Amino acid sequence: MLKLYLDDYFNDEIEHYLSRFRKKILISSPEDDKFSEPWDVAVLSEHSFDKTTSIESLKKEFSFCRLFFVPSSFYSPRIHRDDVIVFSDKNTLVNNLVSVLSILVQNDDYKKQFNTFSVYREPVFAGDVIKAFLRRFKMLRSSPVGLLFVSERGSEPFHYARFLYPECEIEEIDCRLLKKESLRIFLEGDHIKGGFLMYPHQMLFISHIDTLEKDDLIYLYSFINLHADFPVIASCAKENRERVKSVFDLYETVEIPPIRTRKEDIPFILSSLISQISQEHNLKLSFPTKKTIELCKNYSWPANYSELRDFTQLYCLNGPLKALEGFLNGVEYIEEEEQLPDLNVFQSQLKMTTEEILVKKVMELTQNNRKKAASLLGISYKSLSKKLKLYSNSDEE
Repeated sequence: MLKLYLDDYFNDEIEHYLSRFRKKILISSPEDDKFSEPWDVAVLSEHSFDKTTSIESLKKEFSFCRLFFVPSSFYSPRIHRDDVIVFSDKNTLVNNLVSVLSILVQNDDYKKQFNTFSVYREPVFAGDVIKAFLRRFKMLRSSPVGLLFVSERGSEPFHYARFLYPECEIEEIDCRLLKKESLRIFLEGDHIKGGFLMYPHQMLFISHIDTLEKDDLIYLYSFINLHADFPVIASCAKENRERVKSVFDLYETVEIPPIRTRKEDIPFILSSLISQISQEHNLKLSFPTKKTIELCKNYSWPANYSELRDFTQLYCLNGPLKALEGFLNGVEYIEEEEQLPDLNVFQSQLKMTTEEILVKKVMELTQNNRKKAASLLGISYKSLSKKLKLYSNSDEE
């Protein structure tokens, strides 16, 4: 929703002209402080200024403001700015304000629709299995308490925060980047500069809170509850859930589903990622073979969505053989028994997939000379023909 700060001097005179925007914009009341909301547009009177005030100082007071309406007595015509509209009297102000607000409200509607569409189109949300979780997940938007996302490595919970609040500007605090002694200064500020939560925000995502010591966790929890009057989502690693939950006890816990629990979604995620990479790099890319898809479905993806995305990028940009190396590199991410793949199934799929890639490569090198290809591969002509027929049928499926 667009937020309009209206100087007290104009409140009674102008507000009724803005009745058409009811439910479309939030208009300040006389009791509101300049800092009580992240205002988008500010309408100021001569009473708002003193001799030392400048547009630059106003930008500091109204951190999120896109546009200022200021009286001509304050503004110098020699200075041209795109974020300032000057008025000389009330009629000029009303006409310009109504016109500008109409445009901004319409643009914000379009932006909201586009942001919502783009968030829902994120590859991580592709497939039917995740849909049931997302339907339940959407209801958490109306939760009266904060949310605690619990996830395995590489689940990228930030995407889920954006899914829940697609229309908000989400700001992230990564606790890994905050040293113990800087947490308090970062949040509260000092005598020189105000802290992060001293300014208005639309929505806050605090990641990796489990990297903080318990005293810092308690401080973070208390300070946020005291100062944050906007949605707050925190996230932590699954293995540290109990330590974090002992502090963030009133936060509602949400467990982000790992990729291995949604294997039927993997072909859809791959397809969406390939489409995304194709557009980003202006490439014409082919979809992985059926055997590669089966291999992906039987792998446990211990680093979850991050690993699957990296695999797809390697597959698209460096070829299938390079991408298969990623499966072996991913073993180092295994931390729990349930993250282990079924060895027999995975080994069989890996062997068949690697074999198909090599046979097709040799056929390409020999310009489809089966006799020469069979000799290079060390198998009989008949065996090669059977394999090629099998691959051909598999591609058609």
